[in-house]
Amino acid sequence: MRTSESIETLARVLFELATASDAVDAVDADLASVVKAVRGHVDLHQALTDTSLPAEKKRDIMRDIFGESAAPETLAIVTLMVERGMTGQLGELARRFSEIAEAERGVVVAEVTTAIELDDALRAKLVKQIAAAVGRPVTLREQVDGSILGGIRINVAGRVFDGTVASQLDSVRQALTTARQGGEA
Repeated sequence: MRTSESIETLARVLFELATASDAVDAVDADLASVVKAVRGHVDLHQALTDTSLPAEKKRDIMRDIFGESAAPETLAIVTLMVERGMTGQLGELARRFSEIAEAERGVVVAEVTTAIELDDALRAKLVKQIAAAVGRPVTLREQVDGSILGGIRINVAGRVFDGTVASQLDSVRQALTTARQGGEA
């Protein structure tokens, strides 16, 4: 089984387990915390990816760090991945789990790209306006990309709304290069 298929299967299994125990939101938050911890702590990441460290020791590390705070379903699947050498795919598991949970709840995901991080007021306004436009609950997936210079690009329900400064400059540049050059009266 390929890694992407394994991640998909694990995410679906975790979603089913979380649904059965009414812990979908908790598991989603747990996964985000685990990914943040593993990515943010070099020593932890090295220990979990060290092939010379026995699986039992890695299991103990996971229990010590996340055992009290994470749902048992989360701990079981994440520990399984670590033991199988899939620590690098924890972020993908978290992303896929969130997508499955959102799809099952009928939530539309809007991918929003801005030059700077959104503040809470603008985030709330965007959610409200996009939800009104699509007629369903909306979750934002935010990305910061300084190359767009300013403005916002929104990808929702297969449609792209591009109000970035970079795209506007490209449009002006295109218009200027295709415009007829004058000079004759």
